Amino acid sequence: SIRLKEVETGLGWGCLGVDRTQRGFASFEMAGRARSMMIVAMAAALVASFWTPSAWIQINAGAAGHSNLNGLQTSAEPKMRFGSFRGSQTSRPSSSSWGMPFLGLMGIGLVRLARSQSSRSARACQAQEVPLELQAPEEPSDVETWEVSRSEVLRGAGVAAALATADPAEAKGVKPEWVQFDLQTGEILYDIDFDPLDDQHGFIVGARGLFYETKDGGTRWVSRSFANLGKTEDIQYRFQGISVRGDDVWIIGKPPLLLHSRDGGKSWKKVPVSRKLPGQPKLITALGPGKAEIATNAGAIYITENNGKSWKSVVQETVDATLNRVTASGASGGATYFTGSLKNITRNRNGGYLAVAQRGNFYLSFNPGDQRWIPHGRLSARRIQAMGFREAVNTDPMVGAWMSLNGGFMTMCSKEGFDELGSDTKELFDDSKIRSGGIGLIDIAFRTPEEAWATGGSGVIYRSLDGGKKWDFDPSGVNLPCNLYNVKFFRKGTVGYMIGNAGILLRREFASSASDTAEKEAARAAASA
Repeated sequence: SIRLKEVETGLGWGCLGVDRTQRGFASFEMAGRARSMMIVAMAAALVASFWTPSAWIQINAGAAGHSNLNGLQTSAEPKMRFGSFRGSQTSRPSSSSWGMPFLGLMGIGLVRLARSQSSRSARACQAQEVPLELQAPEEPSDVETWEVSRSEVLRGAGVAAALATADPAEAKGVKPEWVQFDLQTGEILYDIDFDPLDDQHGFIVGARGLFYETKDGGTRWVSRSFANLGKTEDIQYRFQGISVRGDDVWIIGKPPLLLHSRDGGKSWKKVPVSRKLPGQPKLITALGPGKAEIATNAGAIYITENNGKSWKSVVQETVDATLNRVTASGASGGATYFTGSLKNITRNRNGGYLAVAQRGNFYLSFNPGDQRWIPHGRLSARRIQAMGFREAVNTDPMVGAWMSLNGGFMTMCSKEGFDELGSDTKELFDDSKIRSGGIGLIDIAFRTPEEAWATGGSGVIYRSLDGGKKWDFDPSGVNLPCNLYNVKFFRKGTVGYMIGNAGILLRREFASSASDTAEKEAARAAASA
């Protein structure tokens, strides 16, 4: 874990820009110069340790019998002489002929390494700010779409027929299990979202430009395809995220791609992405008409209010710039092994962010009003698999965060402070009781403050009815040949979706609030018995 306390005690957190910024920068530069001087001293000592014995042996040999610089012996008594400066017939043939030049070159290399380390430390302590504002390099271009196919329920056909004939009141909560939809594709599904202003309108995106739309609350999905996205047809875009609010719909993809619709998905425009954007788009959030917020895998956060023509930065520097300030001070731990990208980013309703480093050795937090990300150490030697906020879809108040670790472990934090500077994560997070069998857990979502669902590899599904303290296995996905990457709830928690690879889409409707409360009370009674 990151030794945050060492940095706080020794340098006053100046390099993170919280307080005493200039003092922190000076301390980091002094630390860099001290390390460089130490490396130079070690190199000099190493070279001197090999040269000094040879000179001493040469001088000492002259006391018993004279030996000139060429190693020619003038004394009548033959004696072995070792280590002339130029080598001789009586000297050791393995060390003096090539050993000294080799050691000299090694010493020079160490000195150059020390100088480069010093320059890198100085550069790391300099402010590395992100562009405060980005302009679209060109005007958005129109993108054509057309309907490809239609998908219906594949598994649980009897349930689908019952829903088709049942009246709306009986349809609520009649599905006691997750129902699989056939989207007629074997590609990975990455994200799903519904319009908070119209819960019947939603979208699904995935690999190879997969794009599905529903207008009846998710019982029927229509596949659409985009044309002329790239200059050549060989480019296969991966749609990684989608966000919808009212008539505004945003899609991000890889290679870097940004699509925007201002009429609920009827027509689309390809918004040019500035080359100055740090990193690649990782998360997009629609905030209103023409307004959206985008986060990249480098930790940059930008917001637009004019349909993507210009973007204003929310943070002052990227994640690697912030962590370089920490590592330049000599702190060891997870931040020392930052690879320069984030593998997981989540955003809550208040605009706060949680992110996990690519190697899973630490996590970061960002709150509105902060200038930069704050790094936090992991709980144990196990790397972080994923992380998110404890936030109920039915808008009931909740605090804290969840964290899944490699090997199928899960931890919960039901307190505030996990995103504060210098917080002790080991004291804030508690282990959850779950029998995962070592299978990794990828995503967790809270339907209510008490009920949560978790998904992971090999189609595993778990359910908790006590806020994430204890988890029970759900057999709905036991025969699914896929990994479930995402779980989300909509309509204030009355409808849930799970998506994964192999085109797997699971849907479930939940009971009304009264019957839901009775179900939870019955589950608690059964657990206590």
